[in-house]
Amino acid sequence: MSRTLILSDIHFCRWSTTIQSIDQLQPLWQGCDSLVLNGDTAEMHSPKHAKKSKEMARSLVDAAIDDGLKATLICGNHDPSISGVDYLWLCDKRVLVIHGHASFKGVAPWSWRSKHIARSRQEQLESGGDGFEEQIAAVRTASIQAATGAFANHRPGPVHMAMLGFPAVFHILLGWWRFPSLTTQWAQRFAPNAKYIITGHTHHAGIWNRNGRIIINTGCFGFPSHPRAVVIDGERIVVHKIVKRDNDYSLGPVLGSWDAL
Repeated sequence: MSRTLILSDIHFCRWSTTIQSIDQLQPLWQGCDSLVLNGDTAEMHSPKHAKKSKEMARSLVDAAIDDGLKATLICGNHDPSISGVDYLWLCDKRVLVIHGHASFKGVAPWSWRSKHIARSRQEQLESGGDGFEEQIAAVRTASIQAATGAFANHRPGPVHMAMLGFPAVFHILLGWWRFPSLTTQWAQRFAPNAKYIITGHTHHAGIWNRNGRIIINTGCFGFPSHPRAVVIDGERIVVHKIVKRDNDYSLGPVLGSWDAL
């Protein structure tokens, strides 16, 4: 019986991350067969840290493989070209593992880039169709554009950027509140088989039941959240709080569990 560990939003090299060494994470996957890194493992929005961040992500994958695990990097909006994988279906397509940025039209409504991302995404959908794969492709392309500076000429000046601080906080809080419902609506239209959806992206950990669909967000390793892990053991889905002891992380108390039947 396989045992899969799912983590997200490590953001190697970002100022807010609590992970400085891959050794801190190794205790989490003991006894597992597979490791899934569900987006934003690397920080590609920072030209200064992008190379080092990607190297650390690859080193994490290599460490898991050396320990005998199958390792999968799923793309997020901060590392949209880290791999060729944008989602995983598990448990006979009852569980969808996806970073979560597709839930918002502009990917990150708290960012000045959001309206430009939304426009790019919509243009792609209008020209290429609007099914599940088309949604995924459009989000990936728009996220790559954002991460590689395609919208840099639209960047607000220093004064305008400072003025956007308070609205950004409002949009973050609104995004946290809306995320479970938006994810459910997106899944109802594009992934109706998904009874359980495992996400990250918003850095706001939680478990929500929306219309019989379970939305699980694993938070992030750093401000403003506490990280969680999902372990899928056969058909059993278990959400753990992640605890830190002596600078290393390990699985803590169970916060929820379900049989993916």
